[in-house]
Amino acid sequence: MFKYFAAYRKEWLILIRDPAGLVLLFLMPMVMVVVLSMVQEFGWSTVSREPQVPVLFVNNDRDSVGDKFQTGLNEARIFTLISEIDSVPVTQEMARQMVLEGTYQIAVVIPERTSERIRAKIRLLVNKTMTSLMMPDQDLLAGVTNNDSVEILIYFDPAVRNSFRNAFLSATKEFNAKIESRMIFETFQEELRKYFPQFNMPIIDYEQSVYFTEIFPSGVEEELLPSTTQHNVPSWAIFAMFFIVVPLTSSIIKERDEGNLIRLMTIPVSYMTIFLAKVGVYLVICFFQFVLMVLAGIYILPLFNMPPLEIGTHYLAIAILTIASSLAALGYGILLGTLSKTHQQAAAFGAVSIVVMAAVGGLWVPVYLMGSVMKHVATFSPLNWAHAGFLDIFLRGSTLKDILPELIKLFVFFTVTISIAAIYRTIKPPIST
Repeated sequence: MFKYFAAYRKEWLILIRDPAGLVLLFLMPMVMVVVLSMVQEFGWSTVSREPQVPVLFVNNDRDSVGDKFQTGLNEARIFTLISEIDSVPVTQEMARQMVLEGTYQIAVVIPERTSERIRAKIRLLVNKTMTSLMMPDQDLLAGVTNNDSVEILIYFDPAVRNSFRNAFLSATKEFNAKIESRMIFETFQEELRKYFPQFNMPIIDYEQSVYFTEIFPSGVEEELLPSTTQHNVPSWAIFAMFFIVVPLTSSIIKERDEGNLIRLMTIPVSYMTIFLAKVGVYLVICFFQFVLMVLAGIYILPLFNMPPLEIGTHYLAIAILTIASSLAALGYGILLGTLSKTHQQAAAFGAVSIVVMAAVGGLWVPVYLMGSVMKHVATFSPLNWAHAGFLDIFLRGSTLKDILPELIKLFVFFTVTISIAAIYRTIKPPIST
């Protein structure tokens, strides 16, 4: 134990002799989480949380159908209808050209006489029904047909994703179904007044019979939507933890190249003791990095009109997961520093491998947006294990028991990597050059 504390003290002395580097270890991750969260918050997050898609709307109908379409799209709260540009009414050709140029992604054109043509078709259908009902022996409207149809034009920018295009078409078809059903009811009631003039029946709107209720498995009634803060703070905190491999590998290689490792072995002390001393020191660094980044998410990000980080109440689970994530990062750093022969090898491979594991693990793009193959690949990234655990705690209120699988994988990863490093160094001891 004395040998361990001596090695531990040695590592601390090396760190505190470079106060500028120590400050950067804490300051740079905080700057990174604030800047990168702001970039994503004012980009794709604002669209996903409060989408306001501009849509060119040309209402040539100037009647009930066109007006109701306009009202329905406005009430959806996800579209901003634009009928005029610089006080000039938008025409069909203007809308087509602007979508073609990519200025707008969607344009809707309601043709002239849309309401009139729909009414004529519905009136014929209702008259046929009422005639067959009131005068079953006389088919007065036999052979009378109306195959007239209305084409509502929707221009889409080719860059629009198929999922969004289908969602927009579904919304417009839903509006159209509601409009036509109301017009059918109104026409039926008008015809009934002709047959029963003494009965002044008011026009009754059809009340919806089927409703869809959203139920959250956790039992929480309010809707829980992850914000960019909740995604980015744990993402970049984990990324900063694993990026500790750069100074850690530099320390290992410098210690070996300068002959300090050989002198330490004359104590004698095992390689595992030396490695665990480094782990003890850098574990404190990683833990306080995470704490500072969480505090930045809670107190600094709201200053930039961003949602504050909500971490829940399971603080013990957060602390243990932070330690497990830090250990996984330090084990990887020690393994990399042990196997690398030069600073350039360690720095280049370490930085690139962390970036790759972060990208694959869903730290930059959420895993649920990936394809099936990449979703499977993501499960092999230790950064994904850590990130999934933090999201479970922050968003789903998971307890220590719930994140046990992630904890086990992180601890096993640390044990395997540091054991391989110790075995490798035992088989191939350092040689002074």
